[in-house]
Amino acid sequence: MKFFLLYWFKVPASKSLRKELISLYDAETIKQILSGYWQRYQRLKPEVPVMPTLGGSVMVHLAAMSTAFYQELTTRGQSEETATQLFYDIAWKVYVKMGRLSWWLSGWGNRSIDSHLLKTTKLFRAFPFNSPSYEWKDVKTANNVVGFDCVRCPVAEYFQSKGLSKFCTKTWCSLDYPLAELWHAKLERTGSIAGGADKCDFRWTGKIEKAKK
Repeated sequence: MKFFLLYWFKVPASKSLRKELISLYDAETIKQILSGYWQRYQRLKPEVPVMPTLGGSVMVHLAAMSTAFYQELTTRGQSEETATQLFYDIAWKVYVKMGRLSWWLSGWGNRSIDSHLLKTTKLFRAFPFNSPSYEWKDVKTANNVVGFDCVRCPVAEYFQSKGLSKFCTKTWCSLDYPLAELWHAKLERTGSIAGGADKCDFRWTGKIEKAKK
């Protein structure tokens, strides 16, 4: 199952990668980059930590793929900033697919944006960001706010082990904000584990008007 899920991520990511890189490289070089980053991932793969859940395992392997892509581009002379932005743009296209699917699946029977948002975030916490690979803590918030803390993130731990915490905060962590917009909400967070905090404090506030889809 893990193989098929990773393959599902790899296919749209590769398509997006080709589109993002076409302005920087010719077709043959893009082909070499695709091959090179996948070979790097295969070398990283044996060191990827074993997770107690399928979702956690998929996420840390995706973190390893992200690392391989970043290393491939920077080794080829791209700046850290450019490599980070390219990955962000590519990853967002995958996030959109995941986010829209979760929003649709959790939409049945919801009469309010708050209810819909609560179910959507619970769905994400059930898979792929599920316990005990991830550790979550529910917190009391205002009635119109969905709030919880992440006190353990295996992805942040993986990037830290590779010296790429900054890359993680500017990509994986930063993508949560446009994801909130996709879910007709606003995300507020004072810090993240990857950024050096002891937790990621998620506070989601639904917009008054739910956009029609």
